Amino acid sequence: MSDATSQFDDLVATLNQFAAPAATEPLAFGDALDSLGHNAYTLTATLAILPFLQPIPLGLFALVGSAAFVALGLQLYKGEANLALPQKIRTVTLSLRMRQALVNTCLNIIRFFRKLSKPRLSFLVEGRTKEKVGGFIFIMVGLLVAIPLGGVVPFKNLFPSLAVLFYCTGEVERDGLMVIFALICLVLTIIFYSLLAYLILKFGVVAFNHFFWK
Repeated sequence: MSDATSQFDDLVATLNQFAAPAATEPLAFGDALDSLGHNAYTLTATLAILPFLQPIPLGLFALVGSAAFVALGLQLYKGEANLALPQKIRTVTLSLRMRQALVNTCLNIIRFFRKLSKPRLSFLVEGRTKEKVGGFIFIMVGLLVAIPLGGVVPFKNLFPSLAVLFYCTGEVERDGLMVIFALICLVLTIIFYSLLAYLILKFGVVAFNHFFWK
């Protein structure tokens, strides 16, 4: 069994475990984190991005997710072997129904990405380069999802979410092209947010909301 196949199987197994009924419901994010083992960075990022894949604005939870990704990115960028998150993030909980829906969506996306993946441009997913690029991506995602601009726009965090999933797929499959796609998603996010800012400045918040929800 190849390393890529082994990591993919670990990812699927952990996500399924995350979606299974827990002894205590709702399940704390920290309890799920403790079961991730040596794949903590990739699997934690995959789990943390799940709530951002749905269209409903997350409010204060977006700030919690933002802090998680910044903390994740800083530790990965520094090359720290053991992942640690603030206690407030570890105590965030998700219901069983929400976990199952999010995991099913995430698995479908990851399996689709995997069909497009193969080992290539491996220098982007090895050693310190992988850690620095991955850390940069996670930090940028954390900063971008915290921006309240256009908070009522459905799927406003779609591109940051895809950036995380592209990177995680690339890391698992040893596919540097997926990492490049992740960086492209960050650029598209900046362009999208800049357009939203322009519309708000030009037409005002009320007109902006009416444009999206009329």
